[in-house]
Amino acid sequence: MKKPFVVYYVSRALLSAGFSILVFGLTWKALVLAAVLFTLFLLYLHSGWFVTDPSNPLFPIRRDGRAREAQRRALIAAIVTAASVLLVVSIVAPAASVAAAPLAIPLALLAYFASQFYFLART
Repeated sequence: MKKPFVVYYVSRALLSAGFSILVFGLTWKALVLAAVLFTLFLLYLHSGWFVTDPSNPLFPIRRDGRAREAQRRALIAAIVTAASVLLVVSIVAPAASVAAAPLAIPLALLAYFASQFYFLART
C-alpha cells in the first residue's frame, strides 16, 4: 500500500461498500460486488494506464491523450452496441423493442469497459 494513496483507498472502499449495500442490502452479494468494485478502483490506479497525481489524494488519476483516445473509442463501442441491440430487437420482435432497453444498457456498459480495458492494455 502506497502511503500517498491511503485517502484514495479509504474513500473508494467506502464508496464501493455504500453502493453495494444500496444495490443488494446487507447480503453476501453486496460483499462480492464491493470487492469487485474496489478491485477495479485499484486496477485503474496501479495499472499504469493513467497518470497519477499524489498531490490530490481523493482524485489522483489523470487521463493523458492515450487514455482519452481509449475512452472515446470505448464510448463509440458502447453506443454502437446499445443501438445495435435496440435495432435488432425492434426488427425481430417489434412488440419487445420497449422491453429491450433494460437489456441494451447493461450490454453497452459491458462493451464500454471491455473495450476500454482492451484499448488501454493494447498500447
